[in-house]
Amino acid sequence: MTARVTPSGRLLLFEPQFVLRRTVSMMAREMGLADVQEATSAALAEKLLHERRFNAMLISLDEDGAALELVRQVRAGQSTQPVDLPIAATASVCDVELALRVKQLDICRLLLKPFKVRGMLEVISALGAPEPLAGR
Repeated sequence: MTARVTPSGRLLLFEPQFVLRRTVSMMAREMGLADVQEATSAALAEKLLHERRFNAMLISLDEDGAALELVRQVRAGQSTQPVDLPIAATASVCDVELALRVKQLDICRLLLKPFKVRGMLEVISALGAPEPLAGR
């Protein structure tokens, strides 16, 4: 009999690429890293941010800036999420302007493409690391 790992929390994964999103989501659940809620678009991610409570968010930064706008809304308290929600992002490129925006919005990790699924799982693990329990 194997012990079942309990997910450390609910993660919103906004990733438009189907295969990557599904693979990461299934592996994170199987590994007990998080209860992953998937979003295929910024509009769906925004809807989920207003309907459910999340412990962390991993988003794919897009060219039109919709993903960064979601982060701005969270940081400004314009969603049901805490303003200090741990957020990580993936991006195809990172120039000085994006790096400054990521810092300004307190995005704790930026994973540049191309990367392996393992990289996203490591980021999810870091985002959902449980706080130490007293007496442990």
